[in-house]
Amino acid sequence: MNPFLLVEDPWPPYTFGESGSVVEKGLMVEVLAELSRRVDLTFRLELYPWKRCIYMVQNQKADALMLTVKTAEREKFAYFTKPFFVNKIQFYYKKGGSFSWNEFTDLKGLVIGVVDGSKYSQAFQDAIVRHDLTVEVVHSIEINLQKLKTGRIDISPVLDVVAAETIAANAEFGGEFSVAEKPLRIAPLQMAIGRSSPLMDYKDDINGAIDEMKKDGTLGAMYLKYIRPVSGI
Repeated sequence: MNPFLLVEDPWPPYTFGESGSVVEKGLMVEVLAELSRRVDLTFRLELYPWKRCIYMVQNQKADALMLTVKTAEREKFAYFTKPFFVNKIQFYYKKGGSFSWNEFTDLKGLVIGVVDGSKYSQAFQDAIVRHDLTVEVVHSIEINLQKLKTGRIDISPVLDVVAAETIAANAEFGGEFSVAEKPLRIAPLQMAIGRSSPLMDYKDDINGAIDEMKKDGTLGAMYLKYIRPVSGI
């Protein structure tokens, strides 16, 4: 049997590497190796820009998104496994500024930086249209943080542990940002298997292995190896 192709974008600490290549390292490399052992399947994990990853799964050019958040739009073409991890998507803004929010209407008049193909939450996607929110789209989290630093956008939603890793890896970002107290979303991170992929035949095995890896502490131990503290941004 040929390896099942899973795709993801470069998303430290979950995946490290260059877009267009096999992933070099990261938390999900270890998770996927253990998952492969437990379900007796072979996987190949490749990195592409996020929008292309979604296209590949939608069009049967890849079997699954390795790690993502569930949205109604993605559920049309993908089945979501049980979560591997749960993190927060939070709004980041330039330190020294002032920002807080309770309702999506509080975001009107602000320039919001997002990554192409990322949905963050269905409620946020709906609010962009309903409240005519101002959104600027780029291809990476790093570009949005650079735009925050230079004042070209006002806020940007980022997964907390990814923000911590990205900021730690870029000296120019140290001490530059604050984070809103209220999260945009508490985000379960799941594998999204294309509904037309033969990998769907093994979804119950994958869910069972994820449960086992949680119960025996394997996922927790792997997580602690890679995840930086997200306080003190």
